[in-house]
Amino acid sequence: MSIYGAFALGVTAFLEVTTVDDLFRIRTATTAAQPSWAIMCGVAGVILALASAGLTRRAGEILAACAIGLVLIAAPIWSASTAGEPWFAYAALLCAMLCLVVSGVLDDVRPRIVAGWLGIAGLVGAITWAVKGSLLRRSAFLAVAGIIAVVFATALNRMLPRAER
Repeated sequence: MSIYGAFALGVTAFLEVTTVDDLFRIRTATTAAQPSWAIMCGVAGVILALASAGLTRRAGEILAACAIGLVLIAAPIWSASTAGEPWFAYAALLCAMLCLVVSGVLDDVRPRIVAGWLGIAGLVGAITWAVKGSLLRRSAFLAVAGIIAVVFATALNRMLPRAER
């Protein structure tokens, strides 16, 4: 089930970006951005991932819970950023997908890694399409996100144990 959940999380993050503005008009001003049942399912996912981490003692499960939590946090940021682009929501969603990739690397679960990379690819494409204004702002945001990902990957590479050759 966690594999399906990882892919669903990537699709959810992608849909969060594509439905935020006038790409697809799904939301109206009279309804909440997310239904309460979806938020409760996300909270249950975080709780179950943390319970699984407690039982299995695997660090990747904690990062999977962080990924779910970041997607949940990004939802209210959309409505809070009515003036301008929701850059913090974009950053939270990209961090969520990066957490999903790292959790798969730490636990050696290849489908979680694939789901995270597909989520990152979908988010970068959706952000590039959704952001209005200059290409320079989009490029700068994605460049900063890429630099942060490289720093994170370098730190993770130093922390992981090396295999003997």
